[in-house]
Amino acid sequence: MGIRGRIALAISFVTALAVVVLGFAVHHISGLERDHQARSYQDGLLSSALQVYQRDGTLALGAQLDDSALPTPLVHAAAAGRAGTYISGGGDPRVWAATGVGGGKTLSVSAPYPERDALQLALDKALLVAGVVTVALMAVVAWFVAQSLSRRLRRSAAAARRIAAGEPPDAAALAGGGRDEVAELGRSVHDMAEALAARVETERKFTADVAHELRTPVAGLVAASELLPHPRAVEMVQDRAQTMRGLIEDLLEVSRLDAGVESAQLDPVDLPSLVRGIVKRAARQREVADVSVEVVGEGRIVSTDARRVERILVNVLANAAKHGKPPIEITVRGTSIVVRDHGAGYPPELVDQGPRRFRTAAPERGTGHGLGLTIAAGQAAVLGARLRFGAAEGGGAEAVLELPESPEGGAPAGRGGSVTAPGP
Repeated sequence: MGIRGRIALAISFVTALAVVVLGFAVHHISGLERDHQARSYQDGLLSSALQVYQRDGTLALGAQLDDSALPTPLVHAAAAGRAGTYISGGGDPRVWAATGVGGGKTLSVSAPYPERDALQLALDKALLVAGVVTVALMAVVAWFVAQSLSRRLRRSAAAARRIAAGEPPDAAALAGGGRDEVAELGRSVHDMAEALAARVETERKFTADVAHELRTPVAGLVAASELLPHPRAVEMVQDRAQTMRGLIEDLLEVSRLDAGVESAQLDPVDLPSLVRGIVKRAARQREVADVSVEVVGEGRIVSTDARRVERILVNVLANAAKHGKPPIEITVRGTSIVVRDHGAGYPPELVDQGPRRFRTAAPERGTGHGLGLTIAAGQAAVLGARLRFGAAEGGGAEAVLELPESPEGGAPAGRGGSVTAPGP
């Protein structure tokens, strides 16, 4: 049950409880007042009968002397010289009034006294009808009040989801009028979104500016390293310069992905053939060895950006080769590509939260800048694909790239098979 139903139910329950308590209180008070009036009336009749008896020695209409049905409490009160009233129950409920008249005699009057009279029944019925109408009316009012509150809370929740997805929230929906707590929450979420967006944009611009500024001196450093006389010095400087240039290119790519300026160029490709070609190029250019490709079922022709798929797979393969253990197994099943190594597996925080820039793997999986898998996840988002990291059965790391289905559902590309990339 949502907050709307809970608020309406709570208000209705409190209203019903208040109506029940008020109804019982009114019923009890009206009953006490009825008893008091009946006792007072009988006490007045007793006073009149006592005057007649003391003056004439006769009994007034309805008065009795030493009535055998007189309740015991009144018998004791009359014996003590006191007057009193009493309401008896049983099969014949009556209201009594009695007093002693001397000589051990007791003068009394009584009248029938039903437990529920017509006036009491009418009052109870009116209380019941009024209570039901009140509860129903309050339930309707509570529903509309809760509906308004729930609608505003849903707008705030939707804005929070937009912020989490990196999109700007709807300022008009959040910064609406009102001075209550919900309006204050909306304005706070809007202010937080603007602050976060400004901070993220500042960070992105800073990353892009730093990468652009470093690109030129690094290029000069690479060129100057070739002029060094000692071959070992040339090799060391060139290696570090190439590493720095690769880091800068990765930073630029991350910056473009964060800015959302990348878009996929979709073309129909034979997925098994694309994966086999990527594995061969990775073995030749990135020295990723001992990789096998297996196609389960019929290969699929998918509409995707082959360059971005290659970027994703190359980064995942390079991570597996650097931090995992061979052999590396790639399984193509439908539109899914599974990459598995036999190392220690991905760190738990990477599996739970996804890759983060400059967050390196666990010590047992080596070192790095944490940009390769970050870029892979960003490129997968551009493709509309899903990239998941987890643990393989039997140990090792497993990355699963699920490409979106083509609008026409994809066509078979051929029978399954396997290919193995040899070591460098």
